[in-house]
Amino acid sequence: MVRVKHRYILVQIRCNDRPESDPVSISSNALQHYIRERVERFYGEFGAASLGRMNVIYFNAKTHLCIIQSRHGAHRFITSILPLLTLADKEAARYRTLYVGATLQQCHKYIIKYQQRYINKTIGTCRGVVQKQKLIEDVTKMKRL
Repeated sequence: MVRVKHRYILVQIRCNDRPESDPVSISSNALQHYIRERVERFYGEFGAASLGRMNVIYFNAKTHLCIIQSRHGAHRFITSILPLLTLADKEAARYRTLYVGATLQQCHKYIIKYQQRYINKTIGTCRGVVQKQKLIEDVTKMKRL
C-alpha cells in the first residue's frame, strides 16, 4: 500500500489597485476554479487531471495569505502557474509563493513568523492601545474557508 503525500503551498495574494492594508476577500471556489483553468490552459488535460485533490484550506484577508493543499507532484504545476495568474475575483492581482511544505504544521510555523514580522512592521502606524490590539487580533486570526 502506498500512502498519499500532500504538499501545502503558502501563497500571498495582493490586489494591484488596493493598498496593502485593505483586506482581500476571495472565495475558495473561485480561486480553485481559476487555478484549474490556468493549469489546463498551460499544461493541458494531464495538468488539469492531476489537480483532482486540490483544496484551498485557509485564508487570512488581513495579511493576504492562503494555504493550498495538493498532491505531491501536482504541486509543481501550481507553483509554476502562480506567478502567471493576474486576477483575484475580477480584480488585478499578484500571486507570490512564500513557502511549500510537506506538513500543515510547518506552514503554520512559517505563517506565525511571517505574521510576527508583519505586526512589527505595521504596529508603528497604529495610534492607541485599542488599534494595536485590533491589528494583532486581525492578523493572527486564521479563517477556515
